[in-house]
Amino acid sequence: MSRRAKPLLTLALLLGACSDTESGKRPNVLLVSIDTLRADHVSAYGYGRETTPELDALAAEGVRFERCISSTSWTLPAHLTMLTGLPISAHGVCDDRLWTRVQNGKPLPVPLRGRFISEALDEAGYATAGFYSWKYLDDQFGFGPGFETWEWLGHKFFTHPEVGPEFQRLQDAGDVDGMKALLAKHPELFDDAHPSSPEVIDAALAWLDERKADDPFFLFVHLFDAHDPYVPPAPFDTRFDPDYSGPIDGRRITTPDSPVRADMAPRDLENLVARYDGGIAYVDSELGRLFAALERLGLKEDTLVLVTSDHGEEFFEHGHKTHRRQLHLESVGVPLIARWPGELPADTVVPGTVGLVDVAPTIAAACGVELGTASPGLSLLPFARGEAENGERTYTSLLLLFGDAPGAPERLVALTRGAQRDFLSTRGTAPWTGVRFDLALDPTESGAGTPLVADVYEPALAGVRTALGRLRTGLPQRSGSLPPLSAHDRRQLAAMGYSSADGEFGEGDANRLCIDGCVWPDE
Repeated sequence: MSRRAKPLLTLALLLGACSDTESGKRPNVLLVSIDTLRADHVSAYGYGRETTPELDALAAEGVRFERCISSTSWTLPAHLTMLTGLPISAHGVCDDRLWTRVQNGKPLPVPLRGRFISEALDEAGYATAGFYSWKYLDDQFGFGPGFETWEWLGHKFFTHPEVGPEFQRLQDAGDVDGMKALLAKHPELFDDAHPSSPEVIDAALAWLDERKADDPFFLFVHLFDAHDPYVPPAPFDTRFDPDYSGPIDGRRITTPDSPVRADMAPRDLENLVARYDGGIAYVDSELGRLFAALERLGLKEDTLVLVTSDHGEEFFEHGHKTHRRQLHLESVGVPLIARWPGELPADTVVPGTVGLVDVAPTIAAACGVELGTASPGLSLLPFARGEAENGERTYTSLLLLFGDAPGAPERLVALTRGAQRDFLSTRGTAPWTGVRFDLALDPTESGAGTPLVADVYEPALAGVRTALGRLRTGLPQRSGSLPPLSAHDRRQLAAMGYSSADGEFGEGDANRLCIDGCVWPDE
């Protein structure tokens, strides 16, 4: 759907702002986010299975960053970081409960800050489009500014704008025959194995074919089929474990009767991982259609391609499944691969740590635009080109964990600096506790780590508070209000295992717990 007409070019463009290229020609940009893709299951990153031949080929033609750290372990705030260049405590969104805050019976506005890279590129004359496949990227949560087209594809019955409310109405009325008729009319929406990636890729291909050839473009593509349930289509469902005959089918991952438990049989867990890997391979194959189109349309040489993810996935490495549970590498270690023929070297690995917070600044530098707001992220182009060494910067990952009982959530902070990762946690007014891992000695963080005393972690935490506090203070809150979560919204999230949206913040709690409480001292 078209959002609005193309605005006039900005003064910066009219005055001749240019890209970070020798010729000054502004590149096209393709940014791909493969939801739920942990870096250590990408074959280009050394995984034992050939899960990603398309990404492997992309890395062979471009640059792979050794370690990329997400700002959290779930979709909504991580994508805000990816598209604004801001950490969570700067853009201000760390939990979907923000959309349930009330004061005097009325919803409170969500304190989203920052500016999207799409806005900067749109104002610089870029054609912009984004195609996504899950609710957390909906414009309800603040996404979409700067995109002429921002479209949700690959709906299930509970997310479809017409079928979802109708099904809920029939269910509430106890109309079984009506529900069966709706299923018969829309069977693909009721099939949890029906993939969304083909619809997203098809829409992106159609947009590329129809765009004006004289405008550079920014295309964002979000692919969701590596997410649970792990039910890729054949032959990907059995590709990595064809001989399995046990009870695991990739479904019911988060239901109360789930067979996916910490004490599940090792052979069943192996099959679960194999199904996840099959989903990755399926998404990779669909992405290959998009890469082939760039070449077919003569766009490959003039397009910067960036492929990454919002977070990883857990298989009980640290006691949990899925994600949004902790901040270890299986949850926040994501791939980052870039290709830009003639501007970035081929078959190059940049050692050290980078972060999702660097994605938007890298795109801005390549296209010769300004983000318009300060960012702790930076352009990765000099590191990719060998013009500078990738130094040790601190990347902050944050997460709130709510238990079944009421009360303050547990607050988790992971500070990653090079190969050193410090994990800090607290609940309510309790003192922080911490542990340190050295990835050079324990690359999977499977050991106990080294306990941190206050004299060690307090200076580091104070430095993060000061830097992010200064950054956040300088960012005006975005204008406009974002709608609160409805009962139907909550049912959509619960259908995918995101039951955390059921709770509500009281007056003022969200600001204290979700923003200030993550890295600032309690008020």
